[in-house]
Amino acid sequence: MARKRRRRSGGIPFGSSTGGLLIAAAGVLLVVMSGPRLIGAVNATAGEPAIEKLKRGEEIGSPAIDRARKAFATAARSIPRDYRAYRDLALIEMVAARMLPPGSDEWKDAVNRAIGAGRMSLGNNPAQPYVWLRLAQAELMQDGVGARSAFAFAMSLETGPQVIGLMKPRVILGLILWPVLDERQRDRVLAQIRGLARYNARMLAETVLHRAALPLVQKALANDPDLMRAFLDVYLQRRTPGYRPPL
Repeated sequence: MARKRRRRSGGIPFGSSTGGLLIAAAGVLLVVMSGPRLIGAVNATAGEPAIEKLKRGEEIGSPAIDRARKAFATAARSIPRDYRAYRDLALIEMVAARMLPPGSDEWKDAVNRAIGAGRMSLGNNPAQPYVWLRLAQAELMQDGVGARSAFAFAMSLETGPQVIGLMKPRVILGLILWPVLDERQRDRVLAQIRGLARYNARMLAETVLHRAALPLVQKALANDPDLMRAFLDVYLQRRTPGYRPPL
């Protein structure tokens, strides 16, 4: 009786020395490929305490800024396609700029670095309303009211129309950029005013207290008299010593 021939497998037997070499080579390749990400992650972690403090509304000093700047810059170089390191670096540079004398060389360098890091982050991931807003603020600091800051501001509104944490800074920036905004963008600024009034009328009053913004607030809240009344009660109390809202 003829013996059945055993079909030879086309694969490599992993129990053999050849298979072992392939496994080892694959392991080395994975380590090499993950090396930059590991380095980037480690460096980014070194800068996270500063970011966490800023999220809690706490101030950070120059030493913390320097440490975070070095950490995020190294992480960004390690993983150039990752938007997060550039995002955090842009925030740190903005904080640094606000601590420096406006117009000084150090201030200009910090603003320029904030713009560069913000653009790199957005190039990797454009769907970041917070980063677009910070870029608009940095462009405003560098060039004043103009097309660049208005474009970044519009992109912040486009990528996240209703974000509670952005309403207050958007109202402030929208009032500054109002002269160069188009009709669609102005309507969105009015929507931010309405949103902030509904969220916290007192916060809106505090935000516009020392700005020539009352006509725009009145326009935004024209169809909501109760909300307008709540805003005015706080606004007039702050603007007019001794004022008491009507019963």
